Amino acid sequence: MHHLLARMTLLTSAVLLLAGCSGTGAAMTGGRAVLNLMKKDSHLRIWLDGQKGKQSTLKKAATGYSRWTIKEPVSTSPKLRFEIQDPDKFGRITTVSVLIHQEFEADYSHLAEFKVFAASKDTQAQMKPGVEYDLGAPGEGFKVLNVTDDEVSGVELKPGLKHMLVLTVVADKSETAQIYFETK
Repeated sequence: MHHLLARMTLLTSAVLLLAGCSGTGAAMTGGRAVLNLMKKDSHLRIWLDGQKGKQSTLKKAATGYSRWTIKEPVSTSPKLRFEIQDPDKFGRITTVSVLIHQEFEADYSHLAEFKVFAASKDTQAQMKPGVEYDLGAPGEGFKVLNVTDDEVSGVELKPGLKHMLVLTVVADKSETAQIYFETK
């Protein structure tokens, strides 16, 4: 606990220095930064090709949010695994889906290049936390649609491009996480 408090104090000081704050404004900004660091944006954690998505702690302290990124490039048919921290916060899970968007004009296309979801609406057929799914060949129990909604055998992304993966867990308390990555 002491280590966490020291780290938060150091990050708060960095935020204040970057913001150029002084006096009571610094105290208010510092308090906000500590609250931002304590806030959980997501109960989802995602790995692509074994790499865990991470957030910038400094940016989260300053703005309250930092996007999830995968540091190193991943394969064009990545393997996906997700975990749920505090599963009780979700309740009954009915659907889990993955959308992958590619970079388009300094942003990301509104059209998903690929959509991956269970072929059956049965809750037991949905993707499960802790299981690694090969998006290039997810198997019989899953459907993969391309950008024109044609069914394909698996995800095959273009190499050298930036992508955004959107994982949605529909439940009593649904959640969506966006992970930004680049392909090899």
